[in-house]
Amino acid sequence: MSRDSVSRLPGTGLPPSASRRLAAVGRDPINLHRALGHAPALLAPVLDLIHALRFDAEVSRALRELMICRIAQIEDSAYELAHHLPMAAESGLDSEQLAALGRWREADCFSTPQRAVLGYADHLGAGAPRDDAALDACFSPVEQTELTVTGATYIALARMLRALEVRIDEGLSD
Repeated sequence: MSRDSVSRLPGTGLPPSASRRLAAVGRDPINLHRALGHAPALLAPVLDLIHALRFDAEVSRALRELMICRIAQIEDSAYELAHHLPMAAESGLDSEQLAALGRWREADCFSTPQRAVLGYADHLGAGAPRDDAALDACFSPVEQTELTVTGATYIALARMLRALEVRIDEGLSD
């Protein structure tokens, strides 16, 4: 990996179309964006999906961040955790909850909807049995779909990050 690269691939500039998409939602580019910049036609829909999950979902931001952080743990994605643990805290999850993610089944700090999300993350990411009754009791079909797309998207992103060996952005810890 060269010094000017953010991944195992040579460095490349961010495509203007991606810069415009990020500016439209008030975001600065991160190393994930830069790494995917080699394929602008693929980066564009990835950004659209991530932004739809972030800005257009009915499921609360806290529950989506809980899903993302649990998926990041399952996938052993230090990059995703470095980015999303602070977002999870900003969305209202407390330090006790974030510290208990890996042992959430034994922890008593999670609400019923949070436990349903964590169980579903374990289903999506690790093949644990799915608890339809818990999901149905807490979430509408729209919300279950959003949680499914959120979990599956961040599984895919974790695997892209790993395959491309994307460096954690400066200023974030792993």
